[in-house]
Amino acid sequence: ATTSVHQLDPEEEGVVTRLGSYSRTVGSGVSWTLPSPIEHMIKLPVREVQAETIPGGTGQNLVLTGDANIINLAYTVRWTIKDPELFQFQDENPRATIRDAAESAMRATVANFTLEQAITSGKQDIAVQVQQRLQAILDRYAIGVRIEGIAISDSAPPAEVEDAFSKVQAARQEAESYANQARGYAQQVRN
Repeated sequence: ATTSVHQLDPEEEGVVTRLGSYSRTVGSGVSWTLPSPIEHMIKLPVREVQAETIPGGTGQNLVLTGDANIINLAYTVRWTIKDPELFQFQDENPRATIRDAAESAMRATVANFTLEQAITSGKQDIAVQVQQRLQAILDRYAIGVRIEGIAISDSAPPAEVEDAFSKVQAARQEAESYANQARGYAQQVRN
């Protein structure tokens, strides 16, 4: 009798299996099932926003930009379960699938942006496009998740070339400054 009564929290739903096959999905509150060998309930946190951080740990996530530069991107994918049945049974490891699909979507999206856009003004556009692309991929896989958002936490050149990148940026600014001075002098001469 103790295996037949289940208490589900407000953010949970339960997937009930009968003899190993999907039977039904039950909402939060108290639910009844047949005794344990016949029916089994798997609790899933469907209303909890979960996150996958890429890259995990202290590693680098190097991505190629549209202008053939390499950028180190760190980002977080926030997601929820929208279909408990698909989430439980469609994929053996949905978290790994989300990570792999997110990396693929990010690489495909960043390939359409320049290095400067990826580091500065284009971050929000990249995040929106990655969210749309990732949701489309996961919908094709039918694993029952909804992407709530992408947050790019860091975008910078790889650590190995950061000094050289800073020097290039400084040289560009200096060249622009000289060009502005030359235009000002030319205007003065014309006047």
